[in-house]
Amino acid sequence: MRLITITGMLHQPKALFTRALIEVLSAETNRLALIDNSDLPLAIDGVTRQRLTGGCACCSLATALIKQLGRLEADYAFLPVSAMADPQALATILDSLRSERVQIATVSLIDNQTQIRNPYLTRKLESYSDVQVYEPFDFSESVHAAIETPL
Repeated sequence: MRLITITGMLHQPKALFTRALIEVLSAETNRLALIDNSDLPLAIDGVTRQRLTGGCACCSLATALIKQLGRLEADYAFLPVSAMADPQALATILDSLRSERVQIATVSLIDNQTQIRNPYLTRKLESYSDVQVYEPFDFSESVHAAIETPL
């Protein structure tokens, strides 16, 4: 299974990017899953959906994430995470999940406000992701980059 984690501050770009991934990959397989830890629930049809609520996948919900991934039967899983997720803590959790069964790619969606107001967070998002997409968001190339990122 390939897990694609989507990080960033803004909810709407994460939702749009997740939908774009699903649209491209649904032509390849129907074994798609969404583990939703975004700030607001994502209304996406055509995938198995599970919602992680009451915290963040990088800390308080890390155990729940690990359990869900262990039970999940999918070719691709998508994990949009809360804006509160610490990129370094999330990377640590994701690294512990990497195996022959679970390959992981992380995509950071970096908006202009974050770059201006919080350059430290911007650098962390860049450092702990495989693919970086900057505002204005154009997902045409980044969707394929996330899918094809060498593991």
